[in-house]
Amino acid sequence: IYNKMKKTTITNIETGITKNCDILKKNDKYMEVVIEDTTIKILLKRKNNLYVGKYKNMEFQSNL
Repeated sequence: IYNKMKKTTITNIETGITKNCDILKKNDKYMEVVIEDTTIKILLKRKNNLYVGKYKNMEFQSNL
């Protein structure tokens, strides 16, 4: 059975660069994503209406 992954984009807060991601898990407290075509997994925690997380001293956000 093929299950299509839900998608989101994350934005590097400092540079403004965006990346497409597959959502692994999501609830009202956190969202776990993998950047497309990589094995990079990022855990984003909900703050206000944004999900925010860090990877190698870079901070990312998603509004999904």
